[in-house]
Amino acid sequence: MKGIVILILILVAGTANAQTANKMKFVNHTEFGGLFGRVKFQNPYSNNEQIVDSKTSLTVQTFNGIQLNRRLSAGVTLGMDWYKAALLNPIAAGLRYDLCGRKNVQLYGSVDAGYAFTWFHDDSEGFDTDGGLMLNPGIGMKVGKPGAAAFTISLTYKRQEAHVTKTPLWDQRERYEDRVYNRLALRLGISF
Repeated sequence: MKGIVILILILVAGTANAQTANKMKFVNHTEFGGLFGRVKFQNPYSNNEQIVDSKTSLTVQTFNGIQLNRRLSAGVTLGMDWYKAALLNPIAAGLRYDLCGRKNVQLYGSVDAGYAFTWFHDDSEGFDTDGGLMLNPGIGMKVGKPGAAAFTISLTYKRQEAHVTKTPLWDQRERYEDRVYNRLALRLGISF
């Protein structure tokens, strides 16, 4: 968490200094899409049976940073992920790297690593949801003129942790659930 705050301060100081020293370019990449995955969970009506189900969730994120060189940009990613039982807000340090491409089409790689908060999540009575670590590596394609706005499509793997504390039942001292959301994310967006 401290590392993310330090990175944000460095980026803010760097962009403020960019007006007087090197003309660093601001980068924005905003996307929305779906999180797709299969989930295995305990059947609430049977102690020995597990159920597997397909899940689809909505995701929105924005990457804001600076262009470090012709291919690499670094910044901060802010997002919102709507899972069935949790609304998580990840904040992450992020990198975007142009891998290859032609004039108007670029293949790029991305990685975001950080922590999710539950700022907008509202728990039911007897539940307390906390966020956790998040990792989101992926690959995408930008279509547009270099130096101008571009349409993007990306395919990433998103691993998101969450911890839920529940009110203990009559025979329990504590009750909690550690969740790990493993999802394939397909997103559309724009970049400039």
